[in-house]
Amino acid sequence: MRIERQPKINLLSYRQEEAELKRQSRRRVLVIAAITVLLIGAAAATWWSQHQQVKALEQENQQLQDQVEDLSKIAASAGGISDEEVKELGSRKALLDKLEEERTFDPEQLEDIYALSVPDITIGKMDIRNGGEITVNAYTDSQSDLIDFLEKLENEDFVKEIQRISSKRNDKTGEISFTLVLTGEVTSK
Repeated sequence: MRIERQPKINLLSYRQEEAELKRQSRRRVLVIAAITVLLIGAAAATWWSQHQQVKALEQENQQLQDQVEDLSKIAASAGGISDEEVKELGSRKALLDKLEEERTFDPEQLEDIYALSVPDITIGKMDIRNGGEITVNAYTDSQSDLIDFLEKLENEDFVKEIQRISSKRNDKTGEISFTLVLTGEVTSK
């Protein structure tokens, strides 16, 4: 009786394929991490830039208020002021009133929106336009998190109304990206 030899299974190709799959998944994770870091950096830079613009406008507003107060004191102490000075004082006061009237948001309100989003919503970008319109671009893992976020926003005093919302679900990752446009107003806290 002769025993037939059975062919040997070459496991080397399976091991090489498994090692290649591991390398690819590591690369994918590294790329995703790098993109996430870049997006977070861009969001932080945008927020910082907008915060600096708000600070500059607040300083300009304060300077104008100081000028109005100084002119009022001078006018009260001088007693007899010319018609030109009265017109200048009136125009500055009108400009100050207009700036106060046009002010439609407070920087702390942006921080409040961000605080409402933590931890379920990831905000990519927030833009503020004249008239108090705030646009929020963000994403979340589930539709229920988005609904909860909208309910929290509606309960805030500074939110007049949510004008538009558009969302899109990524079939591969399951994430829901959305753009939200709301109208805000200055509130006294």
